Amino acid sequence: MSWTSELYVVKLKMPEGKAYSKSLSLADIKEYLDIKLYNKSYEAYVKPGLLYFTEDLSSLARELSVNRIAPAGLFIGGIYGGEEKRGEEEYAGLVLTEYRLDGVVFKFKLYNTTSILAVPADYLNKYSVGIYKMIYVGEINPFRIVRYLDIILSRRGDRALREFLEEALKLNERYISKEDREKIEKLINELKQPSTITTLNTDKYYVVYRRDRAFTASVFKPSSDNFIVKVEVGYVECGEEPTAYYYAAILNYLAFKVIETKRSFIRHQYARPIHAIYVAGLSWNNVDDEVKQRIVELSKELHRKAPNREYPNQRVALKDIARLPEFRELVRILDSRVNRENLEEALNMVSGAPGTSAEE
Repeated sequence: MSWTSELYVVKLKMPEGKAYSKSLSLADIKEYLDIKLYNKSYEAYVKPGLLYFTEDLSSLARELSVNRIAPAGLFIGGIYGGEEKRGEEEYAGLVLTEYRLDGVVFKFKLYNTTSILAVPADYLNKYSVGIYKMIYVGEINPFRIVRYLDIILSRRGDRALREFLEEALKLNERYISKEDREKIEKLINELKQPSTITTLNTDKYYVVYRRDRAFTASVFKPSSDNFIVKVEVGYVECGEEPTAYYYAAILNYLAFKVIETKRSFIRHQYARPIHAIYVAGLSWNNVDDEVKQRIVELSKELHRKAPNREYPNQRVALKDIARLPEFRELVRILDSRVNRENLEEALNMVSGAPGTSAEE
């Protein structure tokens, strides 16, 4: 037998001349209680908290009508090598600045080096090495992925990749500079990659978002089966194109509301922005069809119009996108539909209190 528990809001309104005291019993103050039925059942009230604190992403995905929620991509170390500006020793990176198959020879250049390495093409199969297109956090802006990074990895894990690079060094030791050799040796010691490489499905649509601080988002559909996502990026897999464009718009809307209300983004978001969509009452099935259709149309137009440029931080990027009339309309529509209390609760999940804004 199914049952639903009712919730009530109880406020104490003592009349003038009477003061509340802890010594008063319920019988003493009962006539001064203002009791109203709450607008949610107990089950509906606790559901967002249960989804969040139990980290039940499968249930959350069903609530949002999406296939899967991934709070982070693959952990890969050494993509750009060390960065001098961070006080690190510079070394080669796994990102490729150029590569090509020249007959039976594979030629490639690692990031932060000047030398082209050449190896027999069958070494790619021998060490299960492939070139992947990586979605990187620094390339995501509101409604735009600026570019994808070409990165070399092995399907058998970091040991096989190290062996491949060691062989490449031996074959090319007479042709590369001492500086490049030392940088690549350092990379071999420092690189990290998962033993299993999870690629994105070419039949699905994805909403990718920054996993840390400002969770700006963009829609993406893989054009080949070698696209991967790095750990600092979260993503939502959608079965249908409209759903993806809708949720990208909602994520950028919520990120903009954080800025508009002069809040600070929390450092590590993981799946919090996706939970916030649900808490705000902006799930796909919670919005009427006419509004959903218009949000999808505006999102597609914003993906076409979003500037293809780098920003010093995502606050600047969001303020830039907010100048576009399509985004202003999107905000106006959602502002008129969202429940203020639900929105406040959603923003509390992904940001600090109002008045705590900081650069991202």
